[in-house]
Amino acid sequence: MRESYLLALCLTLAGALAAICLLFVRRERVLRHRLTRDEATGVLSQRELQRRARAWLAQAEGHARRGAFFLVRFEQYAEISAMLRAGEDQALLALVAQRLSLVARALGGIVGRCGLDTFTVCVPDVDEQGAAQVSTKLLEDLGASYELGGRPLIAVFRVGAALYPEHGRTVEELQRCVQVSMVPLKEREGPGWNMFDFRLLARQRDRQGLENDLRLALTTRNMEQFELYYQPVCDSASGLVEGCEALLRWHHPVLGSVSPAVTIELAERSGLIVPLGAWILERACSQATQWPAAWRVHVNLSVKQMNEDGLVQLVSDVLADTKLAARKLVLEVTESIFILHYERHVKILNTLRAKGIGVALDDFGCGYSSLNHLRHLPIDWVKIDRSFISALESDAGSREVVSALFGLCQAMHLPVVAEGVETEGQREILKALGCRVMQGFLLGRPAPAAEIQALASAVS
Repeated sequence: MRESYLLALCLTLAGALAAICLLFVRRERVLRHRLTRDEATGVLSQRELQRRARAWLAQAEGHARRGAFFLVRFEQYAEISAMLRAGEDQALLALVAQRLSLVARALGGIVGRCGLDTFTVCVPDVDEQGAAQVSTKLLEDLGASYELGGRPLIAVFRVGAALYPEHGRTVEELQRCVQVSMVPLKEREGPGWNMFDFRLLARQRDRQGLENDLRLALTTRNMEQFELYYQPVCDSASGLVEGCEALLRWHHPVLGSVSPAVTIELAERSGLIVPLGAWILERACSQATQWPAAWRVHVNLSVKQMNEDGLVQLVSDVLADTKLAARKLVLEVTESIFILHYERHVKILNTLRAKGIGVALDDFGCGYSSLNHLRHLPIDWVKIDRSFISALESDAGSREVVSALFGLCQAMHLPVVAEGVETEGQREILKALGCRVMQGFLLGRPAPAAEIQALASAVS
């Protein structure tokens, strides 16, 4: 009886122990899965991908094999996520990860999530041509429509690629290379891919050094490295100056004059355009107080400046401090400021216009939705982009486009400024189309403030 009892007890304990062991095994599997997989998408976690990639690279080193790393970035994921319903953003990421996994699995590769909107794909046994094919395939598959809640959605992706062993022999080196390969894609619109090149690394280092120099230049008390040039805006018939556009010049202590396009691009990318733009506004308004009463000063505003909460107050304070009449200031904006925060930016511009400040739409004709939105935008001037003006004499199509743009603006009683006028032929065509105000090398090149002041004194 006692032996039977003990046997039953042992069996019970054994069963309980087995159940406990099974529970631990299951928990271990769950824990291992959580440690090795991204919870939202199911692909490998960044740490696990790096571990597996290191193992693969170690094996490839001994067998002279090749391969490639790809960085896949979901462009404007935050903006898209904000317009989706709760949970749909995670569902969208899961669909993206699923498509990535299908491509990688077919090639014997692996996929891991390495950021909120970025994934890394590692594919063995591909050369440069193969990496190009993989990049194209990734963009093709990811660019297809997604169905969320019965609604189609198109997303934009960009891919950076780097080769093993040409570009790097360690995970860290290859990950840095794919990051650098993405830099040129920032300057383009829409989807695309790019292969790492060591020249990109050198260029990026130069840009980072230049950005640091720009940051230091902004800390100097008198901003002595910066200067404003002004380009006249003239009456097309008489050639008389009606105003000037303020243009930044940076005199680097070592490199000399830095390209204005490079300066503005660096300032925009780094966010330094906000303090730099405030200085430009104050300086331009201060110098414009010495000009004839009929002259206006045109100052460009960037998207980042428009996103600042204190912009209206800044402009008001500058006008008050410099004692420049509001009617003499024209703020130039591009259509890009209306893409993401349309209502907010319309309200800001209307507030500025209510103070008597003019607003000009710059680069008109090459934006996102010029013809559809023009009549709704809070603007007083339209500046026709120079790309249309340059082909006026040689291209009948450009003349037709410019004629249509002028007709549209005239129908809405919006004054037009033609930018980039460089020849007499262009001026005559524009005058025939009814253009009254022009800007360009033919009428006046950008000049230092002292030269513009001398011109202003001669007019006065």
